[in-house]
Amino acid sequence: MSSTLLENPKLFRHVVEDLPMGIYLVDRERRIRFWNHGAERITGYLSHEVVGQVLEDVVHACDKQGNSFGGEQRPVTVTLTERRPQSCTAFFLHKDGHRVPVKARTQPIPEAGSTVAGATVLFEEVFAYREEAPGPIMYGCLDSNTGLPSRRLTQALLGECIAGMEESGVGFGLLRIRVLGLDEFCAKHGPQSIKPFLRTSARTLRHSLNTDYFLGCWGENEFVAVLPSASPVTMATTAETLWNLLSHSEILWWGDRFVVGSEIAYTVATPGKDLETLLQELKPAHSSNKAKSAAAVAAANDK
Repeated sequence: MSSTLLENPKLFRHVVEDLPMGIYLVDRERRIRFWNHGAERITGYLSHEVVGQVLEDVVHACDKQGNSFGGEQRPVTVTLTERRPQSCTAFFLHKDGHRVPVKARTQPIPEAGSTVAGATVLFEEVFAYREEAPGPIMYGCLDSNTGLPSRRLTQALLGECIAGMEESGVGFGLLRIRVLGLDEFCAKHGPQSIKPFLRTSARTLRHSLNTDYFLGCWGENEFVAVLPSASPVTMATTAETLWNLLSHSEILWWGDRFVVGSEIAYTVATPGKDLETLLQELKPAHSSNKAKSAAAVAAANDK
């Protein structure tokens, strides 16, 4: 079978196309020459949309602080110039605007002599979260826009967490995430315009949190996340990371791109505290002057 595979380029390409991980190839000019089905699934970009394009025009990656991978520090650049493999964890910008955490590895494609013909990049999601259809028990308890648990279900789960905390004596972390500027954006562009902001924010949050963390809807423009056995340092770090990633997510609305503005606060629940007390104790995770609202970005685009 191995000899048949190697001697049949079409069969070999078919196998690579259908691998569950993302794979793409770039030439020395950094143009994408191959983009498999795994890359399509993870990024949302189809092969015919990206093949022939310059890599930087398609793959917009950043670290968890929101710093872009660019210039000489970009892993593909290092592989092409120094002819050595690179590996990193990054957050790719999905075609729909949300961020997806991936582990990526670049390998040089050798050519005659000491030069390289290009580079191969293999990447896969760090947390393979799948938006599965809800079962009968969840029917009617999920938000239709984001697919997350509704406010009612979220409040019920928080009640269970507080009751369990009193029994076990083990606290938990609580995050409250608010998407900014949606009232103003809705007034200008209509009620349907805020749905992409909430949907994209939910996807960025869900893909950025560990799979055992809970994320649900809270207010019209708010989400709540519950982290088991979290310390104040863990909560502050997680909140800052989420804020950075939300700030580097994008919404496409009638041809214009807008960033997601957000406000995130956190606290650590300890025995003896009820939900009302916890909500009053929430601490901001970042200085308010850093926040950009959808309305502010919209106003800037109008100038």
